Amino acid sequence: MDIRHLKEQEFEQAIELSNQTFREKDHTSMGDAFPQVFSKQLNQSFAAFDGDQLVSFIGLVPSKMVIGSAELNTFSIGSVCTHPDYQGQGIATAILKKVYNFIDQAGASLLFVSGDRGLYRRNDCYHFGKVYNYKIDNIPEEQNYKGSVRKGSATDLFQVDDLIKAKEVRYETNIWEWAMLLDAGGYASIFKQKQALYVAENHGTIEAYVVIGVPENESAIVTDWGGNPEAIRGIFTDLLANNVVPKIDLTVPWQESLHDKLSDLPFKVEQNGGTVHIVNAERLIEQVMPYLMEKNLAVVEKLTITSKDGNVTLQYNESQVTLLPADLVKVLFDFQDNVELGNLKTLLPIPIPSTEGLYYV
Repeated sequence: MDIRHLKEQEFEQAIELSNQTFREKDHTSMGDAFPQVFSKQLNQSFAAFDGDQLVSFIGLVPSKMVIGSAELNTFSIGSVCTHPDYQGQGIATAILKKVYNFIDQAGASLLFVSGDRGLYRRNDCYHFGKVYNYKIDNIPEEQNYKGSVRKGSATDLFQVDDLIKAKEVRYETNIWEWAMLLDAGGYASIFKQKQALYVAENHGTIEAYVVIGVPENESAIVTDWGGNPEAIRGIFTDLLANNVVPKIDLTVPWQESLHDKLSDLPFKVEQNGGTVHIVNAERLIEQVMPYLMEKNLAVVEKLTITSKDGNVTLQYNESQVTLLPADLVKVLFDFQDNVELGNLKTLLPIPIPSTEGLYYV
């Protein structure tokens, strides 16, 4: 079995296997919905070959993740599939090991996984973080937005990009890449929805934007948003009031100020979708250090982190705690009460942008 990156002419096999695994007849092709996964130019994904036949595939996409003044090198995997005749032979596990080695050599600190099945849990991928999930079918009108809401157009891209860049926690992107993901609509396509851009405008200035999967009669899934939370709420109110969508399904990471603006509406606290794998703990702390220094420089100056045999030791002043990989994920990304962290709690948890939605892999 040959495990390697794909050659240019082999991507069609990967798309065909992914379509057979994940798509029904009325779905868009995986190749159209996830162009970054099947990009011949990017060519990061891995596959296993039996002769010339592609029999197993793991889509791999690199991303820069901005957290305050820090910038993390991350990867995401998705479209993981194996031909039925080759399942149960450990092929996907072997590919994943290759992926781990590759992303470590590339200097990544985190790997985000769209799933949580046994393949990932056996290989140090863990649930992380928390989000607020809203199912909105009505918004009280006492907080009416003063501007106007309309469908976005190509002339809005510069202003939308400014709002994207203003986010403290986000995926790094540029105008053409964001526009490509908007058109592809990967996450929305899973639910057979087509993404649309709506903006809130006041005196010629776009104050907020929302990307939403437009359905015929189901909940519309919000896949991206940015700008003034009051204006974002105004977009939701307008879409519901004008029957553009019957209901809105919105998932907000814990750190987003949008939650404060919507907290009068019913919501549930849930885990982040998917799982995360820490590629290299010391590298992760090094990459996120500018953000931690913003949070509490005095604490950071007394913090050291070392790793040995898969375990990580955090030392602060005279105290230290040694953590297994699963515990480290909880300490860094969850709200922990059962681990004695002292002043380290002023630094944690580390916020992560939404891994579902526009940037889903």
